[in-house]
Amino acid sequence: MKWTEGHNTTGEGSIGGRSRVRAPIALVLATAISLVGCGSGTDVNYESAAPGNDALVVHVVVGDDRKILEYVVENLLPDEIEVELVDATEDSNAKVSSGEGDLSYFQHIPAFDADVAEHSYDNLSVVSKVNVVPYALYSSKWTGIADTEDWVNTGLVEDSITGSNLPHGSQVVLPSTPTGFARGLYLLQSADLVALDRPFGGISTVDLTISQANVLDSQRHLSLLGLSYDNYLRSIYENYDAVVLNPKDAASIGLEPAKDALAIEPGPDNPYAHVLVAPSRLAGDHRVLELAHALESPRTAQFLESEFRGTNIPVASAKSR
Repeated sequence: MKWTEGHNTTGEGSIGGRSRVRAPIALVLATAISLVGCGSGTDVNYESAAPGNDALVVHVVVGDDRKILEYVVENLLPDEIEVELVDATEDSNAKVSSGEGDLSYFQHIPAFDADVAEHSYDNLSVVSKVNVVPYALYSSKWTGIADTEDWVNTGLVEDSITGSNLPHGSQVVLPSTPTGFARGLYLLQSADLVALDRPFGGISTVDLTISQANVLDSQRHLSLLGLSYDNYLRSIYENYDAVVLNPKDAASIGLEPAKDALAIEPGPDNPYAHVLVAPSRLAGDHRVLELAHALESPRTAQFLESEFRGTNIPVASAKSR
């Protein structure tokens, strides 16, 4: 195993303050990435490979994204490809755009698109959609969301409960922020609890800020409430029928997505996927192609599922390919 010094300012998230790379062996590749245009909607074409032999410098945020990237570099990349990890900062896209680094991996799609729009990085493109930090639905009262005839909160007759699935008439709390409320609605739609006027996956501002006005039908006749969780999260969890939480909020009251969630936000087509970004000068570079493929591979998906237990999920299925 060969090691390359990174430009860590804190030493966190790396191994011994350094970044892991692999010793070279011979490998011939017939395909690589061609980057066209910019932004998350850019098509990525695979054309003839261009050579690249230096270490790829990747700006990656300290935390789960770094852990994912370290796993891929150590276990899935061809040994000829060297990768140097440096701590991502707010201006990492600017650095990659100007040549102070090769790739960035620290943002989800809306954040990247906003950065591109603000600074006109016309030479940056998304080359891989990797992982999602998902919202999930939890309940202190009910243990499932399967079809049921049970009703609560009607105010007309006594509650009629024969099972443990989320009843009709349930009061479901969503985060009051525009982003949180929208993600909560898409989560409920993915669980067949509501029907919206649009499919999941859109990345326009309108798609990312939907509200109750976009609900066409509530199959479970839910009452949807947008509330602030500040200082009241445990009380909300205990007193309402169900609540939509991100992993950090869930952990704060002792909940784990893989064990406790009634439903988890899907990874495929998720507009909040964390992305690997590359500049157009690396179009056709086989190292970038290999890294993109490895990040989207079933083995990486399996690693995410076993390592993070629902707090970080793959965009690609562990059974794909």
